[in-house]
Amino acid sequence: MPTHRKIIIDTDCGIDDAIAIIIAVAYKEIEILGITTVSGNTDIENVNKNVLRLLCFLGKDNIPVYKGASFPLIQKPVRCKEVHGENGFGNIELPRTSQKIEKLSAPQGIYELLKKNPGVTIVTLGPLTNIAILINLFPEAKDYIGQIISMGGAIDKGNVTRFAEFNFFADPEAIQLVIESNIPLTIIPWDPIFQVVFSEEELKNLVPKNNRIGRLFLDLQKFPLAYAEKFFGIRVTSFPDPITMAYIIDEEIAEAEIKGNMKIELNKNILRGASVWVEGERLKIITKINKSRFIDILSKIFEIK
Repeated sequence: MPTHRKIIIDTDCGIDDAIAIIIAVAYKEIEILGITTVSGNTDIENVNKNVLRLLCFLGKDNIPVYKGASFPLIQKPVRCKEVHGENGFGNIELPRTSQKIEKLSAPQGIYELLKKNPGVTIVTLGPLTNIAILINLFPEAKDYIGQIISMGGAIDKGNVTRFAEFNFFADPEAIQLVIESNIPLTIIPWDPIFQVVFSEEELKNLVPKNNRIGRLFLDLQKFPLAYAEKFFGIRVTSFPDPITMAYIIDEEIAEAEIKGNMKIELNKNILRGASVWVEGERLKIITKINKSRFIDILSKIFEIK
């Protein structure tokens, strides 16, 4: 089991982000200091609503939520409605909540949390726009961050273009800035995640009968399963952000990793957003995931009352 770890979650709360947040809540060893929202899978207002309502559903509406960037640093927003639905939540509407967004913006909120909790881990589940703005506004914040663990990038083949993964494609300038910051950074790219897929039957077998979290879990999967069936002819799905959160809990789910550096293609061409591995010691890049260990971690969410 993990030792006590304080984290900040930065999310563009879509379907798999939601499961990642539920995993973090399920583990008492993980202390969520705050959640920051960012434009990505859906627009920022949907992201805010999804996070607030999910926390209420989980009985965790004491976790502060900070509104982040509405747009990427330079380019126009990229959305992922075909996978996450119009509202980013598979078109599921959780009950309303009285919890409000904090007055501080996401970069300000992160900075204040960092000063009170030096050495904290930031888990990024969407584009890194907020982190780039944080580094720009508060350069000294780099000294307070223990590490960043990021779901993003693709070494071989992307998921939004042939060359690029969605999170890095949605704001490539932001991730390049974060890479150049020299903050300790672990990247869990699309490549190993794409090797860990689940059939609809596997998902159903994971969920105990009459389980409240399980019902939401299965309902959330309907949209990505339908997308996979439409484009690949088979009802399967993968869990990028939940695997990233699982790595926080058990680093042994990473069966293989490499050290290196990464450069992001920033030119406006067909390669834009591609993450190119180059030799170096700057980053840790996870290259293989242990599916059974991930299932063990994921299964704990069904114990939430």
